[in-house]
Amino acid sequence: MNRLLALLLTLLSLFATIAQAQEFPNRPLRIITPYAAGGGIDLLTRTVAQRLGQFWNQQVIVENRPGAGATIGYAAAAKAQPDGYTLVAAANPLGIGPVVYPNLAYDVHRDFMPIGLLATAPEVLTVTASSPYRSVADLVNAAKQAPRPQNFGSAGSGTLAHLAAESFNTAASLNAQHVAYKGSSPALADLLGGQIDWIFDSPAAIMSNLQAGKLRALASAAPERSPQLPTVPTMAEAGFPNLDFRIWLGLMAPAGTPAAIIAQIETAIATSMKDPSLRKTLEGQGWDIAGTSAKSFEDFLKIELPKLAQSARAAKVKAD
Repeated sequence: MNRLLALLLTLLSLFATIAQAQEFPNRPLRIITPYAAGGGIDLLTRTVAQRLGQFWNQQVIVENRPGAGATIGYAAAAKAQPDGYTLVAAANPLGIGPVVYPNLAYDVHRDFMPIGLLATAPEVLTVTASSPYRSVADLVNAAKQAPRPQNFGSAGSGTLAHLAAESFNTAASLNAQHVAYKGSSPALADLLGGQIDWIFDSPAAIMSNLQAGKLRALASAAPERSPQLPTVPTMAEAGFPNLDFRIWLGLMAPAGTPAAIIAQIETAIATSMKDPSLRKTLEGQGWDIAGTSAKSFEDFLKIELPKLAQSARAAKVKAD
């Protein structure tokens, strides 16, 4: 009798899951992004969210939860209901955060399920257009002769921008001082206002100010020049061959989300990322399109997360 009851309960649960998946989505969804509004990752997330909303004919709301190196947003997403209606913008801090913040309220392997990698882009060493630095060599030489240490900003302690900057700071022996912000936008605002000397950020975050002649890109932290910034040399060309820091952004769901719903979201992402108009928009923002499957994203994370953690330890990245 107990076995029969258990079987019936299992079948009922299975039928409920199938019914849930068949009607998904029947209400608005949200994507939690652990970044401040206006930055490169926020812009990418909102662009993809709009396209997914068109695909599903449902509103997809982007909810910003910035702070503490993106860990606040990830902690909130880990606690969300695993029903497919809450997704999270997954990026490099998932690998860096555990090194910088050892007592996190979430675990990437335990609490999240990968759905798909959206896009990648190199971190770019950037100064204002009025800066006297026209090359990486100019910046390094000035730092070693200046009476005070330079200041560099980042989107927050434990972000990829912080890791790239600290790695450059160490490699060039600059002894520059880190200023952490709650997102890319306030950091860029202070760069433009002259409160900090330089920053690493994504092409998407700096592109409009580059085109407006307000910022100058000195070098990109990638093995090859970015197609979106073909005139900007790489850090390797500037004499720092080991500085390879590329932003990546994907979507994940809270652990326990039904596989049938994950598959539907995966299909929606893959289809949306093939849309020519979306691809043109994202490439214009400075992104290289990925659009991978859940399995490919999972395999990518198995390599990328340990590599980021190792780089964070080597650069001695700490919370400020």
